[in-house]
Amino acid sequence: MSAVADDFRAAFRAHPAGVALITANPHGRPVGITVSSLASLSVDPVAVSFSLTRSSGSAGALLQAPTFLIHLLGQEHSQLADAFARPDGPRFTAEQNWQHLENGEPYFAEAPVAFRARMHSSLQVGGSRLIAAEVLEVFQGPKSQHLLYQDRGYWDLSGATALEVRPG
Repeated sequence: MSAVADDFRAAFRAHPAGVALITANPHGRPVGITVSSLASLSVDPVAVSFSLTRSSGSAGALLQAPTFLIHLLGQEHSQLADAFARPDGPRFTAEQNWQHLENGEPYFAEAPVAFRARMHSSLQVGGSRLIAAEVLEVFQGPKSQHLLYQDRGYWDLSGATALEVRPG
């Protein structure tokens, strides 16, 4: 690995990001993956982007699904995020309180927000794939402070202080 790549990883390790859980039901088998790369992309069409670091396993199965759900996780969902971030983590257990939507997507109704989406386009960049997804529907869940990921750990904002920005 180059020095630039090492410095790049260190920079993003310190940069906090929101945590999302993406779920789908390709071929009648629920799959899910935790991501911290979700970003707003467009409002016309309504679209988001995220990246996947591989095209096999759960990520590969997700790419085959006609539609998927993108759950924005709340601060109380660190265990759920961690389970779907690990290859051997427990997934779709009764304790995780999930259900199938009418179209078959696995849905975690306790997430503050979930987007039903479909692939718009994708771009291979090195060993990762950048996904642009069109948002078809928005599901509102219980209000919650959103979960953050920074320096290989999960964080919440409940004890954080909002900073005042003064003009000039």
